[in-house]
Amino acid sequence: MEERFDFYARKGEGCWIWTGPRHSGGYGTLGVEGEKRYAHRVSHELHIGPIPEGLVIDHICRNKICVNPDHLQAVTNKENGENLETPRTWNSSGVRGVAWSPLMKKWRARVGHNWRTIEAGYFDTIAEAEAAVVELRNRLHVNNLVDRE
Repeated sequence: MEERFDFYARKGEGCWIWTGPRHSGGYGTLGVEGEKRYAHRVSHELHIGPIPEGLVIDHICRNKICVNPDHLQAVTNKENGENLETPRTWNSSGVRGVAWSPLMKKWRARVGHNWRTIEAGYFDTIAEAEAAVVELRNRLHVNNLVDRE
């Protein structure tokens, strides 16, 4: 398995790019004992060790085709969601956690945490709302790597 993994992993400085087959979601895949596995999970198992039960592998670098074990961390689903970089596809403001409130005629700032929405408030400018969500995420989230850079 390691030889096949190395065949498809373009190693170098920074991200190791997966050049092999990909899942429809963009993640690299590798056949292991007749089963299709995600390449980043295989990389973690080969270079770091077994993935603890109930954890997923998060790409710290935010690159789906990276298989560099230094860029991978085993986290809970919640922690993986905390490390999102971009707004959801339905977000029209372009800023994660910020939306225009037609009722208040202000920018609404809020953060998801433990299956609840935590309000940061309403703001006159998008910049103020963005600063508020970043501050709130940094206070609430343990794996908020993007806002801490």
